[in-house]
Amino acid sequence: MHQKDIAALSDEEEENLQQLMLNLAILFIFLSIIGIISCVYQIKQYQSIRRKRSHESTLQSAANIQNQAECVHKMKAATESSRADMQDSLEREVEELRAFQQEVRGELGTLKTALTVLSQRVQREVLRPDDAESHRKGKTE
Repeated sequence: MHQKDIAALSDEEEENLQQLMLNLAILFIFLSIIGIISCVYQIKQYQSIRRKRSHESTLQSAANIQNQAECVHKMKAATESSRADMQDSLEREVEELRAFQQEVRGELGTLKTALTVLSQRVQREVLRPDDAESHRKGKTE
């Protein structure tokens, strides 16, 4: 309303107009407060969602790290088991080789004895060919 229109109003109408403007100002203030509260609430919800996602991400990362640690532990256990199996296998092989070595040594000893005896017989026959002939002659006589 213009100044002319306001001057033409009566005191009662002017008072009603001022009351109406005051009510509109109060309504505007309440709407502004509601808007501010709504914005703050939206910001808090957004921050809560971000914290929740960050927490979930942290939990997921922790779970991934734990899974990786379990995999490493399993691999380590498998490696230890494999190493122990290989160690046992090598120990068995060493024992078998030692037994085979003892067996070969025994056979070599037997062969050495047999070779010594055979060598002695050959030497006796080589050294006494005349004795063998005379021994044969003595038997025939």
